[in-house]
Amino acid sequence: MNIPLTRLIDGIIATMRADVIPNVTDPYARGQAVGVIDLLNNIAPRVEWAHAPQLRRIEAKRALLDRICDLVPELSPACADLQQPAPAEEPGGLVRRLDAAICDAIALLWPRRHEAHCAEAASLIKVHLHDELTAEMKITRKPLFAEIASGTDGGKNA
Repeated sequence: MNIPLTRLIDGIIATMRADVIPNVTDPYARGQAVGVIDLLNNIAPRVEWAHAPQLRRIEAKRALLDRICDLVPELSPACADLQQPAPAEEPGGLVRRLDAAICDAIALLWPRRHEAHCAEAASLIKVHLHDELTAEMKITRKPLFAEIASGTDGGKNA
């Protein structure tokens, strides 16, 4: 799941201002924390999510919805609306609209899951969600719980 980058950066800044800086007593460390906020404020308008992975996600979601619409024709009007992005729509917005359509498909399919074509469509959704989570886990770094809890850098002093 991707959230808008500006929202993510704004959240980091708010956390730094509200929770981190007030609890840092060392003037040098406080200055470094304020420096991080300054960096984030200046980098935010210059960065964006990588579009290639987003475009791959869009294509996978469209393919899934196309296949589901083939199996369950009642969904075809909604699928047709999603084939073209809205004017000036960012990839993240289209991903969210496609995810909403998949959720709508689940809501329609679940009560009819005993029907063969609906069961097959539900199975396709399950595979898609598994594949998406697997891809997400590949780019998720191992959490730094021990370092966070101890306040150390895990022996990586430079």
